[in-house]
Amino acid sequence: RLRFLLQEIDLSPGVTVLGRSPTCHVTLDDPLVSREHAQLSVRGNQVTVQDLGSRNGTLVNGEKLAGTQELRDGDRVRLGTQELVFYHLDDADRAAGRATGFMTRCAACGVPYPAEAGTCPNCGSDHRVEDDTVSGVVGATDQNWTLQLLIEVLQRAETVNRTEDVERLLERARANIEGRLAANHHVAPEHLDAVAVSASRLARRLGNARWGRWALDVFAAANRLPPEVVSVELHTLPPDSQGELRGSVERILAEVTEESAERRQALLRLAADLEA
Repeated sequence: RLRFLLQEIDLSPGVTVLGRSPTCHVTLDDPLVSREHAQLSVRGNQVTVQDLGSRNGTLVNGEKLAGTQELRDGDRVRLGTQELVFYHLDDADRAAGRATGFMTRCAACGVPYPAEAGTCPNCGSDHRVEDDTVSGVVGATDQNWTLQLLIEVLQRAETVNRTEDVERLLERARANIEGRLAANHHVAPEHLDAVAVSASRLARRLGNARWGRWALDVFAAANRLPPEVVSVELHTLPPDSQGELRGSVERILAEVTEESAERRQALLRLAADLEA
């Protein structure tokens, strides 16, 4: 079995390809991972790992992989910033294992994702491949593991200043959040805050209001006030772009009932500047 982040996948006999491409058996949405990065080969009780000529290489227990290496229970395999843990699962462990959910696969683009998600985080489609699921620990239906994973990769992309990857990941996060809100599903406040902060930073970096306006509008839809840092980031937009935010700011101030003096004051300061 392979464990990474909040997911667990049972390895089947044969070859399992890991990489950034949606055609891989295991897709790792990390800008530092190559499209086809590495492969695991399962033959009987033996599992080996091989790098597929990736740009950044593959590490096993901190050592750069050269050629093919057999994996032992507890070995840690790193691709880009993603660490995967390999371990054997005996019958007793399998019988006493924790409750598992499932991963499903998008019929439109082929990307695997937690079955509890309303739509595919890659393309936004709600069409799934029938009877094509991958075992994985998903958790309760109101816990949005898909968005959590997207946020973690999004923040890594911000750290290395990959603007195109940041915008691509924000599009997926946007589809996830809007889909859940439209279906009256819960969006964790910390998730909404994290995505809005990234969106406002991208708006500042690009010098236009698109992502800032979206962040404000989604907070209005969720009946929440945006974090102070969002208002601060949007303060730095060019005057013409700031003017595009006026309607969204006014809507939040008029309609949102959440009580947070600090957040409301930060938004009021932004509103005052927009009127100046």
